[in-house]
Amino acid sequence: VIKHPIDLFTINLKLKNNQYKSLKEFGKDVRLIFRNCYTYNNVESEIYHSGEVLESVFNKKWAKRIIQVNKQKGLDLKRARDDADDTDENSSTGKS
Repeated sequence: VIKHPIDLFTINLKLKNNQYKSLKEFGKDVRLIFRNCYTYNNVESEIYHSGEVLESVFNKKWAKRIIQVNKQKGLDLKRARDDADDTDENSSTGKS
């Protein structure tokens, strides 16, 4: 019995309606699809195997996306620090 059903249509709808508060929440729903697939289907079934293949593809693409997000966060933090440094310099020199 699947206790927490989820499907790609539901995930797509949640994306369109901006219902995910974080990438982590989105990833959790996608991974729930795979867990449900493995719970419901026999390990020797084609559907189970297709779930494994799709999960592998998702994991590779997800890892790349997380790296991109982390790089962007790093750039945003650097910009914020640079802006703060500029503000500090302007304050100490009397410039605005």
